[in-house]
Amino acid sequence: MKVACENWYWSGEAGKEEVMFEKLERKLVNVLLFFDLFKMKTKIPEDFNGVMRTQDKRVRKLVKRAYEIPFYRKRFDEAGVKPEDIRTGDDLSKLPLLTKDELRAWMNEEAKDPKYDCWFHDTTSGSSGIPLMLLVSPKEKAYNMANWFRVMMCAGYNPFKGKTMSRKSAHSISGGSDTFLQHFGILRRGFVDQYAPEPEIVKQINAYKPDFLYMNKSEFMRICLYCKQNHVELEKPKFYCPTGEKIDDTARKLFAEILGPGIIDSYGTAETGAAMVRLFDNKEYTVHNDSFVVNIYDEKNRPAKEGNIVVTPLYKTDLPLINYAIGDRGTCEVRDGVRYITSVQGRMNDFFRYETGEVTTFFEIAPIIAHCEDILQMRFIQETYHKIHIQCVHNKAESKLSKEEVEKDMTAKLNAKFKHPFEIVYDWMDSIPPDKNGKLRMIVCKVQD
Repeated sequence: MKVACENWYWSGEAGKEEVMFEKLERKLVNVLLFFDLFKMKTKIPEDFNGVMRTQDKRVRKLVKRAYEIPFYRKRFDEAGVKPEDIRTGDDLSKLPLLTKDELRAWMNEEAKDPKYDCWFHDTTSGSSGIPLMLLVSPKEKAYNMANWFRVMMCAGYNPFKGKTMSRKSAHSISGGSDTFLQHFGILRRGFVDQYAPEPEIVKQINAYKPDFLYMNKSEFMRICLYCKQNHVELEKPKFYCPTGEKIDDTARKLFAEILGPGIIDSYGTAETGAAMVRLFDNKEYTVHNDSFVVNIYDEKNRPAKEGNIVVTPLYKTDLPLINYAIGDRGTCEVRDGVRYITSVQGRMNDFFRYETGEVTTFFEIAPIIAHCEDILQMRFIQETYHKIHIQCVHNKAESKLSKEEVEKDMTAKLNAKFKHPFEIVYDWMDSIPPDKNGKLRMIVCKVQD
C-alpha cells in the first residue's frame, strides 16, 4: 500500500487524515483566503526582478509535483522532458498544450475517485462549447479567491472598506449590511438583478452607489446602451470590471462615457483564475507573474510574439493546469525579461464556414468592426453556407450614416474579406440579448462542421 505524500496518493489511516484535513480546509476557505492575500503583492511592481525569481521557483516546484501525477508523467515522458529540464516559465514550451477536451476527460475521470468528495466541483459557463467540470482543492479555491481580491487592490480599491456590487449568481444572497462583518462596514457587498428591465437595474445601482461594480461585459453593454440612448444618468463607481468576454475598443469607449474612467480589464478563465490585468487607459496587460505564466505560442507551439494564449497557474499544484490553451489569440512584447500581453484578439474558434471546407476567421474581419464607429454592438449568426444574419446596435448619437447606408457599406467591406460572398441580413436592435450564460458569443455558426 502506498503511503500518502501528496493529495493524489493515499490509503489506510493516512488517507483518513488527509480527508479530515481537507474537510477542515473547506470550512476555513475564507481564513485561508486572508492568509494568501496577505502574502500577495497588491500593487503592480516597478521592478519585476524579485517577482520573476518567485515565478521561476514556483515553476520548478510545479513541474516536480506534476511529474508525480500519472496524467502528467505520461505527457512529460512522451515529450522526452524531465522536471529538471524546466527551470523558467519560458521552458514550459517544451511540454505539450493542455486542451479543454483533454482537461474535461481527465477531470471527469478523476471525479470518480471518492477522495475528491471534499473538493469544490466548479463548472464553467460553457461559452466556448460544452461546460467543463473542474476539481479544485480547498486551498487552491482560497488562493483563487484571494487573487480576485488582488485584482481589485491593484487598481486601488479596498475590498474591506468599499462597497462591492455584482450580478446575482445561483449562490448569491441579498446584498447590504446583513452579515456580522457588514454591520461594521467591512466586506459590504450588494447584488444587482441582471435579468431585470434596464430601468430597474439602473435604479438598483444608483440606490446602492457601489465603489466597485462587476458584471458580464454583455450585461454592462445592455445597461450602458440603455443609458446612452435614453439620456439616463448612471452612478459612476470608482472602479468597474466587465467580465466573461473580451472588451473591444468600441465597448471601452461606451463604458468610459457612461461609467467613467475606472475600468479594470481582468483576463482569465474559470479554470485558471485571473491571470493578468489591464488598468484604466493602459494599453497592455500585466501578468500576475508570481502566480501565473502566460505565454504566446505559434501554430507549432513555439514561443512567438503573436499566436495562441497559453496559461499556467502556478498555485495549482494539486491537479495542475500546465500549458492550458485558453482558446484566445493575443500579442506580446518581452522587456527586461518580462512578458507583457499587448492585445487579446478573441477566440480562435470564432469563424465562418463554407461548403468548400474553407473558413474565414474572426481576426480577418476584426479590423472592419474595430474601425466602424456607426455600430456600437454586433453579433454574427451564420444561418447557412450562403446567409449571415447580423444583429447590431446603431450609434445614433455619432453616426453620420443612415442604417441603410451603414448596411451597404458594411456588406461591401465584409464580402470583400469573405472567401465567398454571403447574403447579409441586418437586424437593428436597442441592445443584443446575451446567451443563457450571461455572455454573448460574437459569431454563432449554425452550419455543420
